[in-house]
Amino acid sequence: MPEMSPGAALRLLQQAQAGLKKARQSLLLARENPNVAPGVLKVGWESLAQCHRLLASIPLAAASETVLTKQLAVQRYATALLVRLRRLARNDFTSDDDDDAAVDDEA
Repeated sequence: MPEMSPGAALRLLQQAQAGLKKARQSLLLARENPNVAPGVLKVGWESLAQCHRLLASIPLAAASETVLTKQLAVQRYATALLVRLRRLARNDFTSDDDDDAAVDDEA
């Protein structure tokens, strides 16, 4: 298998971020209808697992400055999603999403 290029690594990171973003959008469904929370929690967890698999698949040879910076942004976005999933698991629907709006802008 040929080595992964930094460009291919960036495409993987964009794919991981897109999956996280879809999961994050599904959290709005749980806020509007708490009955769908278990399904949303499952979707979010699977998205996080897939993201971490993609992040782990990037070899050191592809870790350019741009790739490392993007990976940091994706990991921050994943952490923000994990915080929301934790709230959802605790049935805490009172928190708003303004606490990390900057994470959305950076990722």
